[in-house]
Amino acid sequence: MNDVFVERMVKKKFETTDLLVVLGIVLGIIVLTLAAFVIGFLIVGVPMLFLLIAGGAVFGGYKLMTMRMLEFEYSLTNGFVTVDKIMNRASRKRLTSFECDSCEDIGKYTENEARLKTRSFDTRIFATQFADHRDSWYMIVRSGKTGKTLVVFDPDEDLLAAVKRFIPRPLKFEKFGRN
Repeated sequence: MNDVFVERMVKKKFETTDLLVVLGIVLGIIVLTLAAFVIGFLIVGVPMLFLLIAGGAVFGGYKLMTMRMLEFEYSLTNGFVTVDKIMNRASRKRLTSFECDSCEDIGKYTENEARLKTRSFDTRIFATQFADHRDSWYMIVRSGKTGKTLVVFDPDEDLLAAVKRFIPRPLKFEKFGRN
């Protein structure tokens, strides 16, 4: 059997909630800077305190805003899947990793959303392009790191075909037929 390697990157769309968070951060920076001005100049009389607090607020706000720029990477290598979150193309965090043969269920997320919301999972991972998870798939897997995990993701045809090769045979026939 040939080695199988499929990798997919999905960029999270910047939506209204992201815009509201960024506006809240900017408002927070303005409030902290004004408070630092009042404390630094008027109450304490130490201008450096103003600069220190204002600089920290701007830097912290910038870091928080860039964390909203997300990408998700799915990698499948011979049945072993990793899901990573990449923030601002600068830092990477492993969300989960698992073997496809630990898959208990798979399918279209929107068709099963109500049923999945009531089920109990150790971890829920939403690594999708849109906040409403349209056109997303789900897998229920067992992972050493995250336990019983619901993974919601946006596979392309190649990734989905590769996943089908490695999930348990009865589940494959139940969900996809004999394709």
